[in-house]
Amino acid sequence: MNKVDPLFSYLSVLAVIQPARIQDIEASAVTFLGRELSDWLLRKDYFRKIHDDARNGGFVVAVRRGVYFLTPKGRQVVRREGLERSIDNRRLFLMKGQRRRYK
Repeated sequence: MNKVDPLFSYLSVLAVIQPARIQDIEASAVTFLGRELSDWLLRKDYFRKIHDDARNGGFVVAVRRGVYFLTPKGRQVVRREGLERSIDNRRLFLMKGQRRRYK
């Protein structure tokens, strides 16, 4: 397996589904990162460890108890090299799917 940055993986999932809880990030990882990578990150408990590091590093901020949102510092980590378009498209289709379910 290639070298994977768990912080980047955590922040990229949060960028798509934010605001979210750590449980939501773990559940959505398969959709956005793929089965192999997400299973590896979950098995090693990296999302929980990185969640604490992201809070302490100022990459995420709590908007409610247990619900987190990216800070501008966190957005800068994820939004590089053309990823902003991919993240925006995934958020758009996620919101469209949610609207269809709630009608």
